[in-house]
Amino acid sequence: MRFARPFGVMSRVATQMIVVLILSSLLAWIGIGSLFVTLAPESILFLSPTVTRHVVSVFNVLHGLEALPAAGRAQLISAFQRGDFTASLVDEAPRLPSNDVDSEGEFRSWFFSQIPPGVEVLGIHFEGKVGTVVTRLSDGQIVVFRLVRDVPSFLSLPIVLLVTFMVASIMLLTVWAVRRLASPLSRFAVAVDRFGGDGDEAVLREEGPAELRQAARAFNRMQQRILRLIEDRTRMLMAISHDLRTPLTRLRLRLEEVGDRKTRQRMLDDIALMDESIASAIAYVREGGTTEAPEMADLPSLLETVCSRFEDAGHPIVYEGPRHYALQCLPLALERGISNLVDNAVKYGTAVTVRLDTTQAGRVSIDVEDDGPGVPDAEKPRVVEPFYRGDDARHSVGGFGLGLAIAATVARHHGGTLTLHDRAPHGLRVRLEIPSTLAQ
Repeated sequence: MRFARPFGVMSRVATQMIVVLILSSLLAWIGIGSLFVTLAPESILFLSPTVTRHVVSVFNVLHGLEALPAAGRAQLISAFQRGDFTASLVDEAPRLPSNDVDSEGEFRSWFFSQIPPGVEVLGIHFEGKVGTVVTRLSDGQIVVFRLVRDVPSFLSLPIVLLVTFMVASIMLLTVWAVRRLASPLSRFAVAVDRFGGDGDEAVLREEGPAELRQAARAFNRMQQRILRLIEDRTRMLMAISHDLRTPLTRLRLRLEEVGDRKTRQRMLDDIALMDESIASAIAYVREGGTTEAPEMADLPSLLETVCSRFEDAGHPIVYEGPRHYALQCLPLALERGISNLVDNAVKYGTAVTVRLDTTQAGRVSIDVEDDGPGVPDAEKPRVVEPFYRGDDARHSVGGFGLGLAIAATVARHHGGTLTLHDRAPHGLRVRLEIPSTLAQ
């Protein structure tokens, strides 16, 4: 039987989200309860600080009037006159629109417990901010109090601070939860996106909730398995190429004994085609895992070198573009990629043009054009796949169908693209675009 590790449940994404929601709910309830407690004395019991002060003044006046004779009461009344509190001696009690003296609750109990013995409360009425209290002393004298209460403000400083604290706490918890989940997810996405691209394949850190740690662990194992498969494939193809080239060399030597010149030449051409196909397969594998370091190179010189090599072999080829343009790139890989594009062009066309365009902002494009039969639009996305051969016109040329695939891999290692376009009136234009952010 398996037992969960201590605190293992808390490491799960679902548990952490539940905890965050519970804490947020508790904070919200605390805030709501605090608001209610803060506002209840004003909105329900009428016992705001100002009203409480007025009521205490009413009690003091009533106690004083009960203790004084009728002749000295006017002087006491005048001592308590204020802008928001007045008291007056009248002969007849005024009629109030409504009477709150019979209202039940905490206010009534507290108010009547403070009234001096013998004093009777005839009426209490609040209309808006103004309140009226009508009392009768033990000797029958009517005393009327008018007081102004303050209106509760929902935007008072304590309320604002309380709401701000509540909102800030919930936001901090939310940000913490999002960063707790989003940071490992972002690193995981970056590692997945980089896998198979340029640079070394770094091991992904196993961090975050349990599900993310498990996913990172599985990704690292998968990455190691794929890298081992690629390494095994490379070693196998290298061994096959070595084993194939040895008998091809023996066949080439034995063909020297063949008397028929035409037969010997046809057989030599077949051996050369096989040797070229093996070389292209090895080049494709090599480009898939290139370890060449980027360096500054003069791109026009590199392209002219490729053109000169094919021109010396008797192929009509022209270079168009600037004479000098320094760019940080993988020069050996880029030369192999362009060589494969030019090799395809001279196989299918009678005139080839290599054009370099450095006028685009942030990008450099290299076009290789031929006047051959071209490629149908339906086949353009597929001809850049390894080992894919095109229509009948292109089947007439030997090879494994790796030239464009190698060039596409070179473009990808440079962070660029390889696209195919039609050339007027006929032919094919292959465009290799790479970033020029480090150009000089």
